Parts: sequence; structure tokens; C-alpha cells
Amino acid sequence: MFGVAAFAQTKTNPATRVSAVKFDAVTYNFGQVPYASNVSHVFTFKNLSNAPVAIKDVGTSCGCTTSGYSKEPVAPGKTGSVTAKYDSSRLGAFNKTLTVWINDEQIKLTIIGNILPPKSETTPTKSN
Repeated sequence: MFGVAAFAQTKTNPATRVSAVKFDAVTYNFGQVPYASNVSHVFTFKNLSNAPVAIKDVGTSCGCTTSGYSKEPVAPGKTGSVTAKYDSSRLGAFNKTLTVWINDEQIKLTIIGNILPPKSETTPTKSN
């Protein structure tokens, strides 16, 4: 366990370290979502550093979530993005995490929402 803690430390004090990037938001709430609809969101970030930053990888908390991201390095002052897509054929509430590795930073993004049951194609009629 000590080896893991030592490995995770960086050259700067984590409490005073300033992130190289700033995301517009780290959580997105889809709200109530119709079954089998497009459930995706683009998280954007700005490079606040004086050097280019690059997304090394994006991991998802389960196979129901996929991601896409800016492949080229993002220049200082410019923006990049991470796209999260959820499989809306799964009913009910969801709370999923994407882990983004940018340079030597790890940033968590979260998507939440609730997939509603599909509407029936016929509406029952009332008989007299």
C-alpha cells in the first residue's frame, strides 16, 4: 500500500497544485430521457497552462458508457473536448463516471439521468 501512495505523489504539493485545464462543468444531468434516444454530452475544457496539453486516455465506469476526445494536443488558451455517450436502452437511473488523463492529471467527469420506459405504440381506449 505504501508503494501505491508514493507512486501517486507528484513533485508539487497536491493541495497547492493548479490544474493545467479547466472544464466548463464536470457533471452533466440529462434529466428524464426517452428510451432509445441519443444520450450524449460534450464536456469542454480550456488549457490554462503555458504549454500544450494532451488527453492520454479516457476510461469509463462501465460498458454502457463510451467516450470520444480531442486527439491532438491542445495549445495554451485553446479548448478541447471529451464526449460521453450513454446506452439509453437500459432503463432507470444512471450515474456514470469518465476518468480523463490529461498530461499527468486525472480528472473525473460524471453523467447522470434517468431512462424512461418506452411508450406503447397503441393507446388503450375506454369501452362503454
